[in-house]
Amino acid sequence: MRLELDKLKKKLPLLPEGEPNLPEDVAHSSVVMPVFQKDGQDGFLLQKRNPNLASHPGQISFPGGVKDPEDKDLLVTALREWEEEMGAPDKELSVIGNYRGQLTHTGFHITPFLAQYSGDFKFEFNPEEVERIIILELDRLWEAPFYSIKGRRKPDSPLLEVFYFDIEEGLLWGATARIIVDFLREHAGFDRSPILRTPNLSSAPFLDVKKPE
Repeated sequence: MRLELDKLKKKLPLLPEGEPNLPEDVAHSSVVMPVFQKDGQDGFLLQKRNPNLASHPGQISFPGGVKDPEDKDLLVTALREWEEEMGAPDKELSVIGNYRGQLTHTGFHITPFLAQYSGDFKFEFNPEEVERIIILELDRLWEAPFYSIKGRRKPDSPLLEVFYFDIEEGLLWGATARIIVDFLREHAGFDRSPILRTPNLSSAPFLDVKKPE
């Protein structure tokens, strides 16, 4: 699976402030979607969060976080978090543009910025926040077990689908998996259908993929 970055540069807008009319009653956050092209493979750089963190412990995610008051815009937020979490300078990133934002049920709006990584894959990451860096080749997403659950938070709420990839480094799910699936379906021809499962956990991540149906 390959990404046509030249076409994406022409297609995606670059809006440092994020999309127009962002919701006001949520926390504004942003992430870098760092894409690499190496040895004939395209992929994303992800991080596995420290399991001792109070927020989203142990989850696999893009580098990013909540906008600080001193951040000029959401792009500054994303690049600052990249440097703090990944331990790599932002000069190793070439920002391509914005991808569609995501509103989470936990009260955050995430603005993703697609960026091409050109560094040496040596990261002095912050161990207080990051357990490890994950180099995720896109082809692995065709091979990893792929699941989803569907449900409504309230009887009158829209139907939601949550995606799960069971990769060797752990469970890739939630907002990060949603961003990846939507982006690859739209820009890389990813047409794989997940196996629909029934939730079997009462709290996040709501699905233990190892448990049989």
